[in-house]
Amino acid sequence: MMPAPPSKPQPSGYGLKALFDELADQGVSQRAVLRAAKLRSLTGTLSQAQRLAILRAAKEHSTHRLTALKAGQRQRVHHFGVYGFALATSPTFYDAFMFGRQHLELAGAVLQISFHTNSRVGILRSENPATLGSLLPFAAEFWRSSMTTLLSEILGKPFPSVLMRFPFPAPAYAIDYRSQFNCPIEFDSPTMEWHFDANILREPCASASSVTATICQEFCETMIEKAGGSSPLQRDLRAFILGNTGRRTTAEDAAGAVGLAKRTLFRRLKSEGISFQALLDQTRSSLAREYLESTALGTAEIADRCGYGDEANFRKAFQRWHGISASQWRLKQTQTRRENKIERG
Repeated sequence: MMPAPPSKPQPSGYGLKALFDELADQGVSQRAVLRAAKLRSLTGTLSQAQRLAILRAAKEHSTHRLTALKAGQRQRVHHFGVYGFALATSPTFYDAFMFGRQHLELAGAVLQISFHTNSRVGILRSENPATLGSLLPFAAEFWRSSMTTLLSEILGKPFPSVLMRFPFPAPAYAIDYRSQFNCPIEFDSPTMEWHFDANILREPCASASSVTATICQEFCETMIEKAGGSSPLQRDLRAFILGNTGRRTTAEDAAGAVGLAKRTLFRRLKSEGISFQALLDQTRSSLAREYLESTALGTAEIADRCGYGDEANFRKAFQRWHGISASQWRLKQTQTRRENKIERG
């Protein structure tokens, strides 16, 4: 089971919660940073210009030289919203890595990243880092520290970096780079690269669940395309629900995870034409259908994985959602696939 998001306010995705938590410990409020970045809130998808504005404001307001590195150490999967869950539940690290590269903007990346392998070493290269000017060291420290921590959580063990190159002079605290990344560091490099042991791509993710990963990836696609009519609040709630499958999900917990009082959450959802229970049912229904169609799991285990402690309650819920039982739905899908296969010859 994926770890539950904390029950307190947090921004949506990009790993920015870790940065704001670090600044808060320095006495710098999130509001102050957003004001400096000329942003009112963090709802929805942020543009690259907005992400850069936040990093620039964070750098200007920080009072500690290790702010970016230390913020990255705070990262958790749920800080990246549904994108984080999509990575963490991927069957293998290769699947997570490739999906992650496809949607790097959701990881907060502010530079284009290319990837290739050389023998058994994977090499990530940041393109045109000079375009960030004086912000480059801070942005590089935060992003690489964040990704090192995130990828280690996804793997369930330290990520095997073997070399990091940075195109700027070594800072006074260069020794902290070595302790954070646990690999040789090269400064004043002509390129900005991250080398790692490519054998790690073959390994499974610690919280692998192909069904959950598929649903989360679909939500990510919708988020990027801004299609489907799902609001940022609804996407965050769906991510919370998917991250807590296997245990009872309450409105109180969900409200806390998105930084709202329960009554405020209900009011916001009502204004969007949906209730929390309906959103919960929709998400559980999607998950149940995926399990029924894509696995051979029995209804008792599917019920448990969808957050129902009692199989009878799950059966009643599925009947209410679809008008037929879970076993009938599975049989109907099997027959449809068989008929389609026959028609294709």
